[in-house]
Amino acid sequence: MANMVKPAILSISLLVIMTGNTVSPALADISEAFPHNSSALIKMVLTLPSFAIIPFSFISAHVSSFVNKRKIIIAGLVIYIIGGLSSGFSRTIYELLFFRGILGMGMGLIMPFSTSLIADFYRGTERTVMMGLSNAVSNLGGIIATLIAGALAIYNWRYIFIVYSIAILVLILIFWGLPEPPKKSIRDKNRYPINFKIFFVAFLAFILNIAFYSVITNMSLFIKIQNIGNSGYSGIAMSFITLGGFISGIVLRHVSKLFKRIRVPFAVATMSLGFLRLSYAYNLSSILIGSFMIGFGIGTLKPILFLKSAEFTPEHLNAVSISIVSNSILLGKFVSPFFIDYLNKIFNNTSYRFIFLSMAIFLGCGAITSLLTILYCINKQH
Repeated sequence: MANMVKPAILSISLLVIMTGNTVSPALADISEAFPHNSSALIKMVLTLPSFAIIPFSFISAHVSSFVNKRKIIIAGLVIYIIGGLSSGFSRTIYELLFFRGILGMGMGLIMPFSTSLIADFYRGTERTVMMGLSNAVSNLGGIIATLIAGALAIYNWRYIFIVYSIAILVLILIFWGLPEPPKKSIRDKNRYPINFKIFFVAFLAFILNIAFYSVITNMSLFIKIQNIGNSGYSGIAMSFITLGGFISGIVLRHVSKLFKRIRVPFAVATMSLGFLRLSYAYNLSSILIGSFMIGFGIGTLKPILFLKSAEFTPEHLNAVSISIVSNSILLGKFVSPFFIDYLNKIFNNTSYRFIFLSMAIFLGCGAITSLLTILYCINKQH
């Protein structure tokens, strides 16, 4: 069983990105299937699971202090499988949203453990490596899900939900390969993770994912309106985002060693350039380059945010602090379409190119600000 601990922990990460992103290649097809519903309602098919994850993630993190974590994960996986596979049988947009909510509930129970189990079982450099691998596996799940979903959507958008059957394999792996993590001694009982540092990390996660999910929710529609390709092309573009995240997870230790204290502005700048590339893309190759850069940037940032949240928190409350940051990411994902719609109204411009250019400028300013802040802090120390 000891040899199965790493695969079991990493298998949970496999489901994280595919929870929402699986449907992204088929959003245009779902829009056609339910033509009388608004664009914002259609986009909720992608974002609603994130909203449902938030309360159940907090519940899971708190309950895990006195309930067997392994049992919570197994219960979450069962709910996840029911919500994922049932979505394909939806007759109305509201039935589809209901089952997407069930899927989110299941993922919410699982979510805190995709990273907190790493903090439970590993230390030091091995923890950093495992965080990188967790992010890589999460993006690998996204690559597999979006490619398969894009191909299946060509035949019928309902077929894409078959992808969620992979959770059955994860359930088997957890059941046979994951022991209950060791209990942490509660020496820091009076310390609570909700402090300025955790709030700051959570706020950064929220802002970054508002920008990131602007491409996830709009890529399929952008490709279709620009006559660049069909749902299969959208699946390829989405897979390149997750490919960038996969590679960034593999090389995270080397990126951290090379860029050291400026690794955050480097990653944000990479995302900015990716959005800039998309704003001027007129063919699939340009879209793939921009998508890869965005995925690489966010894939570098997410493990760093989780590592910092674990550092700022007493060990027995790692699941809670990581849940706070995870939910900030999910809240950013849910808010992103509404923020983009508000931005479009302010500037009276609904072009997808305008959306991507706006995110490029926003992230570019963020990269410059973070770099100047770091340089100021370094100079002050000397």
